[in-house]
Amino acid sequence: MYLDYFPYESLRPYQDKMLDAVYDVVSKGEHGVLMIDAPTGTGKTSSISAALSAAPGKIVVALRTVSQIDIYIDEINRIWSKTRHKPEIAYMVGKQRICPLENEFRGESVYAGCSRLREWTKNYVSSRIGKSNASVYDPGSDSIPEEEPGYRTFCPYYLRSREGFELNGKVHFRRSSQALDVVEALKKRVTPPSGLTESCQGICPYEIMSLYAKNSDMVIMNYSHLFSPDFQDIIFQWLEMDSEKVTLIIDEAHNLGDAVRAMNSRLLTMRMIEMALTEVEKFEGTLGQSRLEETREGASWRKEGIKVIQMLLPRLKRFLQSRMERSPEGEVLLDADLFRSFLYNGVEDIDEALSYFSDVSVAVADLNLAEGDKENLQGDIQPSLALVLLFLRDVETAENDLSYQRKIVVSGTGTKKFVRLEVNNIDPAANIRRITDNINATVMLSGTFSPLEAYELYCLGEEGRAQKLSLPNPFPRENRLILAAKRATTQLEIREDADNREEISGHIRSLIELVPGNVAVFFTSYPMMNNYRDVCLVSSKKVGKKLCVEPRSADEVPQLLEQFFSLGRRDGAVLTGVCGGKLAEGIDYKGEALNGVVVVGLPLAAYDEIQKEINGYYTKKYGKTEGMLIAYTLPAVNRGLQAAGRVIRAESERGVLLFCDRRFGDDSLGGVNQFLPDWVRGELILADANEGRDLIKEKVLQWKIEKNPAKPICSAEPSRPKSIKPRKPGKRDLRELAKSLGLGDSGRKSHAPPGNGNRGISGVGQK
Repeated sequence: MYLDYFPYESLRPYQDKMLDAVYDVVSKGEHGVLMIDAPTGTGKTSSISAALSAAPGKIVVALRTVSQIDIYIDEINRIWSKTRHKPEIAYMVGKQRICPLENEFRGESVYAGCSRLREWTKNYVSSRIGKSNASVYDPGSDSIPEEEPGYRTFCPYYLRSREGFELNGKVHFRRSSQALDVVEALKKRVTPPSGLTESCQGICPYEIMSLYAKNSDMVIMNYSHLFSPDFQDIIFQWLEMDSEKVTLIIDEAHNLGDAVRAMNSRLLTMRMIEMALTEVEKFEGTLGQSRLEETREGASWRKEGIKVIQMLLPRLKRFLQSRMERSPEGEVLLDADLFRSFLYNGVEDIDEALSYFSDVSVAVADLNLAEGDKENLQGDIQPSLALVLLFLRDVETAENDLSYQRKIVVSGTGTKKFVRLEVNNIDPAANIRRITDNINATVMLSGTFSPLEAYELYCLGEEGRAQKLSLPNPFPRENRLILAAKRATTQLEIREDADNREEISGHIRSLIELVPGNVAVFFTSYPMMNNYRDVCLVSSKKVGKKLCVEPRSADEVPQLLEQFFSLGRRDGAVLTGVCGGKLAEGIDYKGEALNGVVVVGLPLAAYDEIQKEINGYYTKKYGKTEGMLIAYTLPAVNRGLQAAGRVIRAESERGVLLFCDRRFGDDSLGGVNQFLPDWVRGELILADANEGRDLIKEKVLQWKIEKNPAKPICSAEPSRPKSIKPRKPGKRDLRELAKSLGLGDSGRKSHAPPGNGNRGISGVGQK
């Protein structure tokens, strides 16, 4: 079923098995979780068709980056074009990406600028109502004055999204008829983010998409909308979703745990403290002008709160200043006893002091005295005073909860030195379960989700919580060569050994010089990339390829990739980058864009006191073997697989994957090899630099002989699909459902995927 979406006949069995599994878990509901490990090219995105068939309500797709939205837009477009059904799709994108006035906000964030203009716009609407006899202000029937960019007194885009009306002497706001008309127009086509502003006809794109998302069949959003502590409690209410009818699809789910950890971090910076002090000054001024109605008891509480705040904020400022002056660049654990004794010196009851602090923070928020530039989901600025309070609360929580880690982070040098304090929740499971345990069903998709059992513990905190489906690589084995270094390694004790360096250099030279077209070399760190820069440069020049080095700034990446892709159609280029960096994950290198990758080293995190504390937490929770795997080894293996996975993205492509570290071939107990996907382990060939060179030369020659010499080794043009043979009827409910969606011939014979390593679906409790 659903085969109209996939171009290659050989891949049907993989898609069938995956879609059947998705349909089963979504239709059953009961808060089920399905984890799918399927290599690139198996059509994971098409799982939304099965989810749409079975879901009782809205489908939410959670992405790590908004750049992935277009992939799902394309999938919905295929459903529109190939079926009678027109599922409506909306997406939530940050204001900085879609605000038409984003370039006009000088010296402030787009969120702070937007909040200011929104308030001014409401004042403008109120004044227009007061100057007319009408009780309703319709921006569509008004002549809106032009204003100079950067010097606006209202936002024309937000203005057109709202109507103002007077009721009992008070001005209220509602969606404008223009905004509702735009939403109705969006329902008639699938609009990508790039075309959203034009489709909004002069109305705020953020407001339009927020309105559309409430009634769409499917809404795409960033991980943070669901899993951030600031958004998690309000997203369902804001979009008017019934949690029991929500089906969640998590894309690139191998990133989810780390992303949730990053979201569940509280920061404290000098800027936050200074803004908080300004908010307190404004609050005191408000009290002095008697603008705040309060009881005597309330006044007493707030005065006590101000007293506590005026004691704590200067102390926090002095603590950060001392660390900025004395600490070198980097991260270290925060001495919690020292910090708390300095901060709360003379305070008898910390909980009571923070309660007073909280009372003032709430009052500051109620009076809109915020000076911060952090926006919540509804677009309101969060007071810095409240953010400081949340940080201090988490510091106290960490006293009894080992999953909270406290640290000091110093960046920069000299006069450009910055310091911040952090409290991080290093265990994402509880925050992920708050969602998965309360919705209809969850489908977690990834191309590097191995081993599934380890990711289940990391993300869900429990064995047997999820069903698991692992699919083998669907592409012909003869189209790839997978090597691992027999001797070379980046282990610290022999990293700079002359023979070891020559082994690493030999492997790098082989890939650059023997694999035609574009290749990439990914290192474990920027310093290591720089250490082998000359090796890459000399080999690149030898074969007439251009060296392209990963830039430090993300803003320079698009231009670099454009150049790299264009060179792939000519003499080729060599891309050097870092595992886990801007070029090693999330970039789709299709066709001639990339013919070979070498991953130099096992990209383990620095084994410092921060990592040791993380290792200790997971070892205590799951035991030494599983604990160290989850805390330390698994992230490194995934970064390596993600980098290597940039090659061979379609059935017609061919390429070389080289893991330049002997630890990838270590299959002993506790070795890295056992955690690689089955298809990688089954094809991995151990070789030293000379042997590897011979194997690459032989394989490339074989590909040249097999293919038309007039065509490049890695053709971007997909092969034509073979004719489709009739299939025997499958499951009745799926067949009828597919027919109702117009998904082609639903009565096709099921296939068992070829190849080894298919673990299938394991039920609850199975491993």
